[in-house]
Amino acid sequence: MPKCEDGQVELPSQTLCQATRAPCTIVERERGWPDFLKCTTDRFPEGCPNEVQNIKFNSSGQCEAPLVRTDNPKSWYEDVEGCGIQCQNPLFTEREHREMHVYIAAFSSVTIFCTFFTLATFVADWRNSNRYPAVILFYINACFFVGSIGWLAQFMDGARNEIVCRADGTMRLGEPTSNETLSCVIIFVIVYYSLMSGVIWFVMLTYAWHTSFKALGTTYQPLLGKTSYFHLITWSVPFVLTVAILAVAQVDGDSVSGICFVGYKNYRYRAGFVLAPIGLVLIVGGYFLIRGVMTLFSIKSNHPGLLSEKAASKINETMLRLGIFGFLAFGFVFITFGCHFYDFFNQAEWERSFREYVL
Repeated sequence: MPKCEDGQVELPSQTLCQATRAPCTIVERERGWPDFLKCTTDRFPEGCPNEVQNIKFNSSGQCEAPLVRTDNPKSWYEDVEGCGIQCQNPLFTEREHREMHVYIAAFSSVTIFCTFFTLATFVADWRNSNRYPAVILFYINACFFVGSIGWLAQFMDGARNEIVCRADGTMRLGEPTSNETLSCVIIFVIVYYSLMSGVIWFVMLTYAWHTSFKALGTTYQPLLGKTSYFHLITWSVPFVLTVAILAVAQVDGDSVSGICFVGYKNYRYRAGFVLAPIGLVLIVGGYFLIRGVMTLFSIKSNHPGLLSEKAASKINETMLRLGIFGFLAFGFVFITFGCHFYDFFNQAEWERSFREYVL
């Protein structure tokens, strides 16, 4: 190519030039054709017979790392037919993978131990513990206990690859799919549903504290008849969000975290299904938390003569406990929000750099 015969060069026809455009769309999209290869030039005359119908290569194509060969069209990297992204996240080294897995194992183990101890304490004295707002702490710990199980599942023998990798060795993207196992989806449901339920229970706890403190010194029971709404909201909202994510098939695997979650690939879904709900929790929960502390402080400061020494000591103790737990809980939610926001803010740049490296 081009054909050379009797001292003359046969120019490729316009038809042949156009035929090469479909298999090579990636060139036009990423770099653009150079002027001398554009079909509109005189080098590709019209009306010429096209003797070459099929162009065959004497060697088979290969997928360069970090792409791997796959026959599954759903695994193909955009504009690169036959190649998909390897399961292990190429943006991180093997050492960084190991370090993150050690951190996840340690943090999840501590979480599951602490939450189990708290749950056991509640169950041992359930008759006295099953009262609002204190029992909300039981539900918060139950949510994070279940969520920790989802995080630790990857450390079972061969489980991580089963969760985040497809059968062809590529990264799980756009789950659920009909031809893959449900391990990725199951882990996503456990982790996401538990996270959303836990943070919503935090809002309910701050609201319950706020209303209970306002009613101190009275016979009014502000939470009477409202607890059923707490359960309705905290269990149904995460359920609706989870079903919506599965419906749009935006669950992706990640070898670094070892789990499947929403929006690893399409960061806009991360913003809508993670950042927005957690951001709202921070605002509403922070508001009720501050109002609750202010109410206690107001009672102590404005009515010192009405409080016995024991009651004043009880308020001081409550304010201290509320401050410590509120700070830790708010800090956890804020750190969670910060991590997801960092991913969201940098995802586009990471994707752009990765595409430039691959292509």
